[in-house]
Amino acid sequence: MMSFRSKDAHAQTRLNWPWRSQSPLSAQLLVDIPPEIELSDYRRLPSSRSESPSGLLHDEGVKEEPIPDLDIFFERLYEYFCAKGLRCIITKWIIEILNVLFMVCCIGFFFLFVDWDTLIHLKCGVEALESGEKPCDLMKAIKHDPLVPFTLPKMITVGSMVIMTAYGLTNFLKFFVQLRSTLNVRQFYYDRLKVNDLEIQTISWPKIIEKVVLLQKSQKLCVVRDLSEHDIIMRIMRKENYLIGMVNKGILSFPIHSCVPGAGPTGSHEHGRRNYLILPKSLEWTLNWCIFQSMFDSKFCVRKEFLTSPDVLRKRLIFVGIAMLILSPCLVIFPLVYVILRHAEEIYNHPSTASSRRWSNLSRWIFREYNEVDHFFRHRMNNSAVHSLNYLKQFPTPLVSIMAKFVSFVSGGLAGALIIIGFVGESILEGHIFGRNLLWYTIVFGTIAAISRKVVADELQVFDPEGAMCLAVHQTHYMPKRWRGKENSELVRREFETLFPLMITSGV
Repeated sequence: MMSFRSKDAHAQTRLNWPWRSQSPLSAQLLVDIPPEIELSDYRRLPSSRSESPSGLLHDEGVKEEPIPDLDIFFERLYEYFCAKGLRCIITKWIIEILNVLFMVCCIGFFFLFVDWDTLIHLKCGVEALESGEKPCDLMKAIKHDPLVPFTLPKMITVGSMVIMTAYGLTNFLKFFVQLRSTLNVRQFYYDRLKVNDLEIQTISWPKIIEKVVLLQKSQKLCVVRDLSEHDIIMRIMRKENYLIGMVNKGILSFPIHSCVPGAGPTGSHEHGRRNYLILPKSLEWTLNWCIFQSMFDSKFCVRKEFLTSPDVLRKRLIFVGIAMLILSPCLVIFPLVYVILRHAEEIYNHPSTASSRRWSNLSRWIFREYNEVDHFFRHRMNNSAVHSLNYLKQFPTPLVSIMAKFVSFVSGGLAGALIIIGFVGESILEGHIFGRNLLWYTIVFGTIAAISRKVVADELQVFDPEGAMCLAVHQTHYMPKRWRGKENSELVRREFETLFPLMITSGV
């Protein structure tokens, strides 16, 4: 769907914020909804628990085993395609377990075993010789009794390690639980679609869907009606479509300050106060667990009690909210360590990446089209990144640019001078100034120079906000009415920047 969707409707939707007695999510989800909602036209026959022809079309000699649930089956069919075969799935599972194990070890080692106060004051190399001390022994900075005394920070660290370990064990067991269904999907690819694990590396998803539709005509995967490409995608995207709708309708807008990390564009106005859209990963996981995992019955229809008993949903949201609040100190450690491990080496070698940007989690659900599968959406977002960066470059800050040029010139010059000194005599860099050797100053000045150069405006930049926004919108498909004709305004730039923040502030 290449036409622009009217996504600014949520800006005009007025939400009645229930401050005390009612949950905003349940209020918006459960108001004015018919008592029964059928999400598909594929009603199972009363005499069968399967939509497959087995047991119904014996005279046709169908030998294939029945597919218990086409919704779940098509989801796993797509997951297998994205994973690119059984070997990649097994390898990814092993790597994920090793990643979790590595994270737990890093958290435990750096937060419990390392004595940072001793490590900071430890003297090594030339500094140790000058002071007449023995060469440093790094084992002195390792605690032999890391849990003594058992303080609150250590309790939080241990709690984080327990949560991470539980997460790793869950993934470990989940693989074996789903292994049989994964093997069944693999057999379906091999025997009925005639696509092996080597071919799935390069075949396109539309081609897979085309094969499934042709198979439906000959073997009747669904006996109620013929399946089209659109029917299959609707089944795969059933839950995601609900979340896309919640974001576009402004249900996830809250009365928070615009400076809160993760806050997006204005969602609505209530009592003269602006409500801002926000959807961090933690809230997305909470909604998925509280709503989407319990919203549907075995036939993928919305449960009747889900609509008629809003108190159940309200209590579930309150319970999860309290649990998240209690566990929040432990949960903060994981993303902190993850960001450091993931980006530290990249920022060290390429300091300018500290000012790079990426789409926020909220923007991914604002921009995503209904029935748009994940890999197509990611392709579209990757294509939009260059044009989005170019749009933000249309707003130079001359004062900051002038200052950045000066900082870049001075720090770059000092770093260059120290490098030249290093070529003249390598040992000179071991000399100390204000307690630091010259090598340390070389790294610091080089990092400052690289970051400041990123801030300097490009002198060859063509000023065309309207054209830059047009190229970005061509990929994002997002252009609210309040933006139109105001592409060069500060208001539009600020809202656009909330959707495309700096990498280090966009979360994990």
